[in-house]
Amino acid sequence: FVRLFAEKLAREGVRMAAELSYGTGGMALRQAVRMGDMVTLKRYCKEAQEAGDAKLIIEKAETFREWTPLHIASWGQVKDPKKAKDMVEILLQTAKKCGVEGNLRAAKTNDQHTALDLAKERRDQIMSVRTDDSNELELKRNLDKVCKYLESTTTIPA
Repeated sequence: FVRLFAEKLAREGVRMAAELSYGTGGMALRQAVRMGDMVTLKRYCKEAQEAGDAKLIIEKAETFREWTPLHIASWGQVKDPKKAKDMVEILLQTAKKCGVEGNLRAAKTNDQHTALDLAKERRDQIMSVRTDDSNELELKRNLDKVCKYLESTTTIPA
């Protein structure tokens, strides 16, 4: 039993750790994005590509806002603002490989906002307040990059 558990842990360690920390399925993916956990995000995206199933990527949260992982990534994190664009790229590349990029880009929250709308809104909020906080300024720069990336009609080739 111990050997079997050790083998499973070696094979699925990141996934098991994510499930213990974040739960399972779409909730875990959204939480990984929220926390800026690139390792877990990449793992879920790789699994989606291998299975050819993008359900987790395009699935809306069963919450009031109904955000997808792309909405969360587009809003950005103050904790590590440099990750926002990278997460958006990973999610869109995965969606493209699974054939659902258009659906993900067009997904709207319950108040009819796309991921691009949220990125612009957050960027504008930051710009409207004078700040010397380096994290806020870095987040603003990265949200500019996120907006440009989301406005583009093509993503990085699959």
